[in-house]
Amino acid sequence: MSQPDRDTLAHHLAEVEYPCGREELLRRAAAAGGGDALLGPLGALPPGVDYAGLDAVWGAVSSAHPA
Repeated sequence: MSQPDRDTLAHHLAEVEYPCGREELLRRAAAAGGGDALLGPLGALPPGVDYAGLDAVWGAVSSAHPA
């Protein structure tokens, strides 16, 4: 599974209030029309981790799914 690009991630997570965890990221991305290419990598993030902002989410997605 490849990672989404940062602009796509930022667009689909624009309404997220941080800090938040995987479930909120998935909910917001799905509500913003994110497809499998976005929801898959977000769904693979570990549960129980709160992300402080988009940079933290991008870092986690990038390290889990290198380009």
